[in-house]
Amino acid sequence: VLTNLNLYDNKIGDEGAKALASAALRVNEVLTHLDLGHNGIRHQGAAAIAEALRGNEVLTELNLGSNQLCGLDHYGSGTYSAAGITALAEALKVNGVLTHLDL
Repeated sequence: VLTNLNLYDNKIGDEGAKALASAALRVNEVLTHLDLGHNGIRHQGAAAIAEALRGNEVLTELNLGSNQLCGLDHYGSGTYSAAGITALAEALKVNGVLTHLDL
């Protein structure tokens, strides 16, 4: 049974994040650790993950570090959007099992 999925630095982007949100977070009932760090995930992918977190009852650790969750890269380039971060914050209000979140 897969309980730990490490996809660090796989460049999945927003589309990959959306697919994982619907497959790994909404359907899978055993995945406890998910590493999506350094994948080019922006606010749309973050919003999809946040929506899935609302109903997920098993994921305890999530790494979203080194992504562009607010639309800006490491150099401040891009278009700022708080939508992804806001969606994650709202999801954390109802998710009672996530104990470790790396942004």
